[in-house]
Amino acid sequence: MKNQAGQITVEAVLIVTLLLGTTMATTRLIKERGYLASIVETPWEYLSGMMENGVWTPPELGKASHPNHIQRHGSPQGDAP
Repeated sequence: MKNQAGQITVEAVLIVTLLLGTTMATTRLIKERGYLASIVETPWEYLSGMMENGVWTPPELGKASHPNHIQRHGSPQGDAP
């Protein structure tokens, strides 16, 4: 038993090193391939288009469908008094 006094410390250092290396490699892969960016940015484009133009498209494509355009009105004259 005396010759195994520091074994748990050595094993703990090895486990921490493996976990840190795996975490760093995974983080680098996520950044390089843009996984997180695609999860955040893609839905935001459609949400931004809905807030700006009232249609579920990116803002640049949905500008023609904005409710203030004449084609989206029920009547070009409006309500007659």
